Amino acid sequence: MRGRRVAFLVLLTVSAALAQPRRLTPEGRGLWVPAWELSGPGAVERVVETAVAHGFNELFLQVRYRGDALYQPNRHDTTFPNPEPRSAYLARAPAGYDPLEHALELCRASGLRLHAWVVCFEITGGRVPASPAHVVNRHPEWLAYGRDGRPMAVGHRAWLDPGVAAVRDYTADVLGDLAANYAVDGLHLDYVRYESPRTGFNPLALEEFTRETGFTSPSAAPAVWADWRREQITRFVAAVARRLGELRPEMLLSAAVYAERDTTARDEVSQDWGRWLRAGYLDLLVTMSYFTDEAMIARQLERAVECADGSLVYAGLLLRELHDERRFIPPGELRVYYDAVRLRGADGMALFSYSDLREYQAVGLEPGELFDGAAAAPLPAASAGQFGSITPGAD
Repeated sequence: MRGRRVAFLVLLTVSAALAQPRRLTPEGRGLWVPAWELSGPGAVERVVETAVAHGFNELFLQVRYRGDALYQPNRHDTTFPNPEPRSAYLARAPAGYDPLEHALELCRASGLRLHAWVVCFEITGGRVPASPAHVVNRHPEWLAYGRDGRPMAVGHRAWLDPGVAAVRDYTADVLGDLAANYAVDGLHLDYVRYESPRTGFNPLALEEFTRETGFTSPSAAPAVWADWRREQITRFVAAVARRLGELRPEMLLSAAVYAERDTTARDEVSQDWGRWLRAGYLDLLVTMSYFTDEAMIARQLERAVECADGSLVYAGLLLRELHDERRFIPPGELRVYYDAVRLRGADGMALFSYSDLREYQAVGLEPGELFDGAAAAPLPAASAGQFGSITPGAD
């Protein structure tokens, strides 16, 4: 899939190189921006201003929170059906305001690379969606079930079952609509997995399992069931990669994943990201290395870099302690993690999150404390070829 981008990106990179005689050292410095921070024009402008001030060169902007839209579905191109409702986070924004389009304009002007961050299969965020257009109200039969044969409660972080083919097709259409209508730099997949081994027992999924494997129940063949679940997530990622190749070959496909590949990721939530990298489905992998243990972060990155095969690898890092949210991680400690990232051959880092960054600023974090100097956002080796990297916005 990465080869599809070569011609476009070589041309883009040559233009950027001519425009900038001095190359910047490529290093990804991403910032995850949650949906609630995109509530209106002023809020989006502050996001971009803050990111630039603190030395970031990429934004992961959450434009699909839980089955909702912080953009305009079917804006121009209506090829891919997208009935998702306008996000409640835009309730006070001007009518018709489009945070994604606004952010894209600002990022182009500021030299930031913009990824549309989308939550794939977790579909509600703590309350029952009010809109009749929301997918859980239109298709309650797609909800994930537990082992007890009951669907997940819609009012508390419910999931759609990725083992149901219609769920995968619906979600791929939503993402296809985004890609067709917005020339963002990347599409960033989150929650692209099962919730846990305890869910995913939707009757429709069980029917598909039986039809494809011949086994009458998961308990009859646990290993086959585990393989089948992994295959459903991989099918989805592959389908999205193919669609991007058809629609926008220049758009990078990335995913935020559990960092422990062979245990948590592969065995517990069916996230076989090593296979995705080897198959060339992803251009960028972001390991959620949410620990304050340099050795653990380093080990996780080594495993990811081993699988990369030309794709980019970033470490997803926290700005505050995972188990003590009152404590922000000091800039000096973050820089130790950055060094571990660099020494293991990874290509950058993404920090979670902009909301935390704003709070960190309020208690004294100053511009220049997170990063030294400027850096260009890198491109995958298979896409960038001999030119290496580009500086977003240079064209």
